[in-house]
Amino acid sequence: MSSPDLDSTYGALLLGVFISIFLQGILSVQAYIYYETFPEDSRTLKGLVAIAWTLDFAHLIVICQVMYHYLVGSWGNDAALLETTIPLGVHLVLLSLSGIACQAFFIHRIWRFSRNKGLTGVLAAACLVTAILDIIMAGQTIHNKIAGLTSRTCTAEIIAVFAVGAGVDLSIAVVLCCYLHREMSIFDRINSLLTRIIQYTLATGLATSLLALGCLIAYLLSPHTFIFLVCSSYDLYGFLVDVCIVQAMHFSLGRMYTNALLATLNSRKRLRALLAPPGLSKWSGVLPTQTEVVSEISSETGTPHPSECQETAPHENEEAQIMTIREKPIHLV
Repeated sequence: MSSPDLDSTYGALLLGVFISIFLQGILSVQAYIYYETFPEDSRTLKGLVAIAWTLDFAHLIVICQVMYHYLVGSWGNDAALLETTIPLGVHLVLLSLSGIACQAFFIHRIWRFSRNKGLTGVLAAACLVTAILDIIMAGQTIHNKIAGLTSRTCTAEIIAVFAVGAGVDLSIAVVLCCYLHREMSIFDRINSLLTRIIQYTLATGLATSLLALGCLIAYLLSPHTFIFLVCSSYDLYGFLVDVCIVQAMHFSLGRMYTNALLATLNSRKRLRALLAPPGLSKWSGVLPTQTEVVSEISSETGTPHPSECQETAPHENEEAQIMTIREKPIHLV
């Protein structure tokens, strides 16, 4: 049996680790900016950010340990390169937990917009299915101990994880954009705000869905090579270097979710500026935060509460429409 080509196998995974380190650095900066900029956010939201960052950091430690084991600890031992390790399974569990935490945030936003139990229930169930399949495959990876065996026994699960994951991410982005588009008005300032939110939503949703779709395509093109991390698939022949590199980015999928979450949260500062009437700086301090609901809107009449009508802005009609959008775009900014 010939020696494995490290350039096109573990070399590709090493590139994936480097990309993960880079994304973790960006994530850390975003987390710092978030806590400095939005100290008024709820403890729940702050806790979600902390949990997601911690899971991603733990995942980074795990995949670094995996690469150290194969490239340093097993140096010169070709047989060891054909054996899977426990961290290869653990990395999947951490990845799924990080992903589902961030997806829960976006699904909750859909619930705030639509109040549609059926829609949010389907999306939540799909996220849970992918997480459960990830955990099952993690157990299979640890149990099999022979690299490549899981890729042959869990083909359907692997395809389902990536296909459903990409579908859910894209669906979340599309649904949010549809609800936002329905709030368009005759006022340029409101439309500018909603257009910007739609752009952010599409960008974050497409980033994660395209990465998951790329992993799926890579696996389908060559299901028996080392193109899928979770199953530690390892074949000494016929490695596809470009596919390996694409699939190695699966290491970064969790960080893509968390970066999307923090990018969405941190963008609120710029979005709030779009709501401020020109020349009226006094409004900049009273714009609604994420945890604030416009309580002055009557659920029965749809009219503003008198307590909030004491001051009149030059663009009062426009301001009234901003306030009567209820929890929808206000929840995002």
